[in-house]
Formats: sequence, C-alpha cells, structure tokens
Amino acid sequence: MRGKGWFRDLFSHFVILALIGAGLLWLRKKIGQAPDFEALKYLDTALTVAFVLYGLMLLVFLFQLFSSIKLERFSPGNPKSIKRLDRIRRFRFRKKYRRLQDSWPGYRNEIRDHFVNKKWIKTGFQPFDAVLVRKRMIPSFGRTRLVDRLFFFYHPMLNVIIVDQILKESERKIEELYGPYPAPRNRLIFLTDMKNRDEVTSAAAGVVNYLGTTGCQASLYPVLLDLDAGRFFYPLDTTLLPRRHRFYFWRTRLLLRGWIKRQASKSGKAGV
Repeated sequence: MRGKGWFRDLFSHFVILALIGAGLLWLRKKIGQAPDFEALKYLDTALTVAFVLYGLMLLVFLFQLFSSIKLERFSPGNPKSIKRLDRIRRFRFRKKYRRLQDSWPGYRNEIRDHFVNKKWIKTGFQPFDAVLVRKRMIPSFGRTRLVDRLFFFYHPMLNVIIVDQILKESERKIEELYGPYPAPRNRLIFLTDMKNRDEVTSAAAGVVNYLGTTGCQASLYPVLLDLDAGRFFYPLDTTLLPRRHRFYFWRTRLLLRGWIKRQASKSGKAGV
C-alpha cells in the first residue's frame, strides 16, 4: 500500500533532518567558543527553542517512518488479515458508541441533513442514497466552477464486493461528470448497521486499502461507518493524493467523526 516514491521521501527527510541537526550542533559549539556570544542570554534561548523545534521535527519523522512501515494491504478473504485489521485501535469508537442504530435510529437522514444544512445541494444518482455537491469558494476565471462532491451509500448487508462495486461506480461518475461539474475532491460515506462484525471488517478492507486515485485529475476518499460495532474506517495510505487534497480529507474526516460522536451522544441521552 505504500505510495510510489515513499522510500525516497523518507530518505530525503532523513538527510534534511541530519543536516539541520549537524548545523545546530556546530552553531552551539561555535557560540561556546566565542565568549562575547556566550554572554548573550537571548542566544541561549533561541538555541533552546531551535532544539525543541528540531525535536518535534524528529518526532514527526519517526511517526511517519513508523506509519510507512506499518502499512499493510489487508486481504478480505484472509481471516488472519481481517483479524489484524479489526485490532487496529484508530478505527474504533469507545464502547459506549456501539449499537448506534438502536440509540440513533434516524442516523441516515441526520447525517445527510447535516451536509444539506451546510449548503450542500442534493442530486440523485442510483445506486447511491444521495449525492451532494457544493461549489468551492475559489475564482473560476471564466472556466467551469469547481465543486466538491459527496456520495452516500447505505447497505444493511455490506460486503467487500459491494464496496468494490460502489468505489468503481463512484469513479465512473466522477469521470463522467468532470466536464460539466468538475470535482477534484470527492468523498464517499459507506453506512451499515449489519451485526456480522467479521463481514463488515472484510468490507472495510476495501476502504482501508483504497489509494484514492481516479482516472481523471480527481481524488476519492471513502470512509465506512459501522454503527453496530462502533467503528469508523478510512484509507491508511494517501501518499498518491495531492498534498492539498490529503489535508482536506484529513480535516473533513476528523470533523465528521467528531460530529457523529456528538450526535450519537445526544441521541443516546434523548432515548434514556
């Protein structure tokens, strides 16, 4: 699942960090050898701040290295692979968010209305529950206005074959509509309340493995909300996507996850 050039990127980051570290140590040594500079307290403060920032950069690099090594392409038909996917904690909500379909029966409409209230416009394409678009706030300079697109798909018996079909159908729609409604950034929300945990995990492998690229100049970012087990799956490897798209998908994913938890908590309290 590693993107093309991942090792080159990591190596270049390592070289840059090594040069910065060597430069800071050299600077520290030179200041220590010059009494006039050593007496200036603000230089010590500046160096301390520089080393702290450098330490943060090292932590980010180590996290990136660890994440790259841990990337795995999960096999939907391999029970051991599915078990490994099921054990990944980042995809889990806390236990109180399980069986959300019981405490939050109107979740499908509420999730869709959440976006409609934010000025997303409904359009209809089968086999999706809904497709929403919203114009982007950037100048078009006489060209067709760019939009963001959001696909919704619910299935009570979701499996990896259905996930794969819907991903391909989404890609087809993105390419088909790119002329009249160009959408470089596209999201797809899978919803299911099926009680077969292993089957949902197998279906989620199709989401987690997805690399996000389409046939045209567009990205597609799927997520899967498993209401029964309280899980929220998303792609692990987004290195093939443009950096600006990666940030957008990361931010919108966190916002959606947070909103789902808040709404689920409200619905749970209302049902007590």
